[in-house]
Amino acid sequence: MDIVGRARELAVLRQAVDRAPGVLPNVVLHGDPGVGKSVLLDAAIAYAREKGVRVLGGTGFESEAQLTFAGLHQLFAPVMEYLDRVEPFHQDVLRRVMGLAAGPTPDRLAISVASLAVLAKVAEDGPVLIAVEDAHWVDVPTREVMMFILLRLRPYDLRAVFARRPLTARERVTPGINMLEIGPLDGDASGRLLDLLHPGLPGSVRARVLAEAAGNPLALTELPQTSVGVEMLPSGAPLRTRLETGFADRVLSLPPEIRTTLLVTALDGDRLEHQAELSPHDLLEVERLSLITRDSTPSGMRFRHPLVRSAIINTASPEETRRAHAALADQYKADPERRMWHLAAATVEPDEEVAAEIEKAAREVSVRGGSGLAVKAMQRAAALTPRPEAKARRLEHAAELAGESGQFDLAQELLDEARRHLDDPARAVATRAQILMLRDGDLDAARRLLRGAPGAGLMARVMAASYAQDPEEWAEVTGVVAGCDDEHVRLLHDVFLGSGTAARVRTAFDALPGDAPPGRVAALCRAATWLDLLPDYRTRIRALIDGEAGHGAVTHAASGYWLAAHDHFLAGQWEAAETCANAGLDLCVRHDLELLAHDLRCSLGWIAAARGDADSAREYSRTVEQWAAPRGSALHLSLSARNQAVAAMAHGDYETAYEHWTSISPAGVIAPHVAYARWAVSELVESAVRTGRITEARAHAAAAESLAGRAPRLRLHVMAARAMVAPDDEAVPLYRAALALPRTERWPFDHARVRLALGELQRRRLRPGEARPELRRAADLFAAIGATAWRQRAEQELRATGVAVTQRPGAVHGLTAQQLEVARLAASGLSNKEIGERLFLSSRTVSAHLYRIFPKLGITSRAALRDALEGAAPDAVI
Repeated sequence: MDIVGRARELAVLRQAVDRAPGVLPNVVLHGDPGVGKSVLLDAAIAYAREKGVRVLGGTGFESEAQLTFAGLHQLFAPVMEYLDRVEPFHQDVLRRVMGLAAGPTPDRLAISVASLAVLAKVAEDGPVLIAVEDAHWVDVPTREVMMFILLRLRPYDLRAVFARRPLTARERVTPGINMLEIGPLDGDASGRLLDLLHPGLPGSVRARVLAEAAGNPLALTELPQTSVGVEMLPSGAPLRTRLETGFADRVLSLPPEIRTTLLVTALDGDRLEHQAELSPHDLLEVERLSLITRDSTPSGMRFRHPLVRSAIINTASPEETRRAHAALADQYKADPERRMWHLAAATVEPDEEVAAEIEKAAREVSVRGGSGLAVKAMQRAAALTPRPEAKARRLEHAAELAGESGQFDLAQELLDEARRHLDDPARAVATRAQILMLRDGDLDAARRLLRGAPGAGLMARVMAASYAQDPEEWAEVTGVVAGCDDEHVRLLHDVFLGSGTAARVRTAFDALPGDAPPGRVAALCRAATWLDLLPDYRTRIRALIDGEAGHGAVTHAASGYWLAAHDHFLAGQWEAAETCANAGLDLCVRHDLELLAHDLRCSLGWIAAARGDADSAREYSRTVEQWAAPRGSALHLSLSARNQAVAAMAHGDYETAYEHWTSISPAGVIAPHVAYARWAVSELVESAVRTGRITEARAHAAAAESLAGRAPRLRLHVMAARAMVAPDDEAVPLYRAALALPRTERWPFDHARVRLALGELQRRRLRPGEARPELRRAADLFAAIGATAWRQRAEQELRATGVAVTQRPGAVHGLTAQQLEVARLAASGLSNKEIGERLFLSSRTVSAHLYRIFPKLGITSRAALRDALEGAAPDAVI
């Protein structure tokens, strides 16, 4: 097999297959998505078959990760006849484990020894290769058996090659296992592969693809085919996100009935066993889009890459996903364990019949040695149990199973929860609704649950309504909240709808005890966000973030990171804002907090847009919109539109900006249920004025007059909007009055844009002497916070007044001060980790900086940094 740039890796694999002297007979390939692990595994399998080696193994599937010993079924299915050749004791152990015979749970060591005995018998008839793809999705009990076998291959004619995702920092590598990291291709190999796959690309496009792909073979294959076009490849989000977005675009181009079939397949483990529902023409269309590939599986096809599966699932709405799980549950009536997991995923509202069926299957799983997996099933059964007594009983059983599997902290939590359900069943409904929102963003299901339990989860109802931004939903919530005796719920409701006051928020904070529940603190901090009060409660925000390590309140810690990022952004501390947002996003990804993860992606998109990084802002927006649209999260869609509008304004594209601003709030209308409509006033008015829509601009400025007293920053926005629609001679004193408001410089980005508008106005009035101080101050403020595109606009206006502007450090390349420092340290040879330690940044943030720096410098590697930075002036100022 001709595989470009992988001679070393292929040599290692061939030595393992050949059982070369002094070489471990096992190899575990690990690396980033798309780096080529599957291709190398296939090459090892092909080489083994050429040498007459029998291949056993299989593939790990996420849908089977919770099925006890599902991996062992795959391993032994082709060689079941060999069970009769081992000792009766071994036969009995394996038959009980695989559900083929009744009996108590075998000991894990007995299972491992019996499995090795069978493989040894197979190897007596000829050499054997155990090949496993996506080993990280193999169920935990099977993985433990596999590890036992991998360390004992030498006495038998056995060898093994596994492929899995990258190692995490917490994983320990067992001595005796040959871990082979598959890194990116080098520059020469990347170029050869790209030319082979996409011959004839224009030079500039070829260079851009190579830079964006960074040696990832899947990226080299897919990026030139993305729907945004090779000339507009996005460059701000992680490569995995961009590749998944490209696959998502292709999925969305398919008819609904094909997408439904693919969704069922994706949820069933990637195997295209449902292709009978697709016509030959449909299969050809899906294959033409490079979503599936033909191979030697029983169905003859599989998804081209795990990211295809992710794209299919992520583009489906929660309701579509539940229907697919329901279809699979019906299909697996004869397989209680599989049916259990699909039933659990398909059911939202309490259902005793479903809960009982899940409980029965969980007991069977525990009997076969899967206590750890059975805990999750019992917890799900309890969540779907309508009666408090039965719910408590199931939670107690789950606690018992958790103790058996060594999860003692979880066992105590489950016992505590069982006691709570007996006292207050409504609390379970509220918790479930919060889980649906935070984990899945499933606003509809959360609202249905809460409607069924009047008086329960009022805070969750208010939060759900704030994301849905549906006036009918708000009207219903308002009716429920009116009779509520919880002042915090009423306050949050009023703030979101525009009637809460800063005084009420301050009073609520003052009344909070020092050990207040983090949920209360987080809710009040959100209220403070909409009233410009966050700087007064930074210690509360820090406490939320620190709570992640203390009490493990990860959802509130994630909210704390979002609040801190928002506060830092408004204060002009954009590097700190990005650091907080990235840290929060990492936390959300680790704990499957999808709703908050997209809050933080909106924050990252806002930072990118304000800097003028339109590509990154656009990519974050696409990711958010693909997730938010099927879930009806109008708030996320509004924030995404905001980011794209800000990015357009940074580059002077006011027509596009106006379209985005008016998608949030039509000109002349500031709907109370649309949270961000209040904060889009000055930008909407400015984009309307710049595109000649004076009538619309005046209507919107007039509609905003009543907002001026609500918050200090809103007052600045409203006064700036008033100046924008006034005649020139009246506008100047209005701008000056806005800038004279108390402490306006605590919002440097807003302040600088008002100064820029005033300076532009004075220059147009042919008063350069009055324009220069405003433009110079605006340019300084933009430079200090890293608003590169805006700074360039201010400097261009300064030049138009006759001032010579000297180049700033890094400005020749459009780098911020911190980006320039990161670039210089990287050019000196420091690693990302070392740079992060030097600058107190995470490695992820350093990587993100370099990702933006390379295109600005016109380079594709760290080796070129030193030469590229020689043109940057050392200490120049305006």
